[in-house]
Amino acid sequence: MRALHAVSDELRSTLKSRSAPRVAEATRRYFPTDIRALGVSNAEVRRIADALVKQKGLSPEDCLAVTEDLLAQATHHEEVLLGFAMVRKAVRRAFDESLLDRFRYWLEHSVWSWAQCDDLCLTVMYPFFLTRTPAITRIQHWTGSRSPWCRRAANVALVKFVSREIRSSTYMLPREVILGNARQLLSDPEPYVQKSVGWLLKEAADHHREAVVRFIQENISGMQRDTLRYAIERLEPEQRKALLALEYKKS
Repeated sequence: MRALHAVSDELRSTLKSRSAPRVAEATRRYFPTDIRALGVSNAEVRRIADALVKQKGLSPEDCLAVTEDLLAQATHHEEVLLGFAMVRKAVRRAFDESLLDRFRYWLEHSVWSWAQCDDLCLTVMYPFFLTRTPAITRIQHWTGSRSPWCRRAANVALVKFVSREIRSSTYMLPREVILGNARQLLSDPEPYVQKSVGWLLKEAADHHREAVVRFIQENISGMQRDTLRYAIERLEPEQRKALLALEYKKS
């Protein structure tokens, strides 16, 4: 364990050596509240992680331990991303579905922005689910988390699986999961959770158009404006116009 702490220290040192004030300032502009950013691009963060995993010959279990150590001590935005980068390649083949509990713990205790939430969902949970599709529907209860980032992840982790070619077949996320999540979170007070509802509905509209339109029509009185605009983005102009007219009437 002491050796893995040394690996974490080496990673943090390398990360800080690659920092750039200009990038840090650009990063901070993405967030409504100030965050501590070193100024290292996402791509560079992943290169740092990949190089060290290769250099040290770390096992998947080692990578997970380093991730946990980095997240527990993270004080800067990029340190959280570095933690996720360390394990993202290992999750495709290693570990079992109990890792879902770790994902939830990270979301509830180590994530403090939409960017970190989405990075975990799209770079770690996505490859994890690619080889474990039955597990995809087992995070619906995250909609009841106290953490807005965990509630957001309940949707964002699903967006790539609304319809996904996996090897020689197509995986289709059950429609009732999509609409069930949207229904559970429709009155959520957090803007970034609302945006995730709109995002999931927008993706679903490509494959379940009638059901999504009907859901919007039935629930428009409780939909926030930004959520609606995300959700209808890919509908036909006439459909968008009709739904916006309903939204206008409620106000």
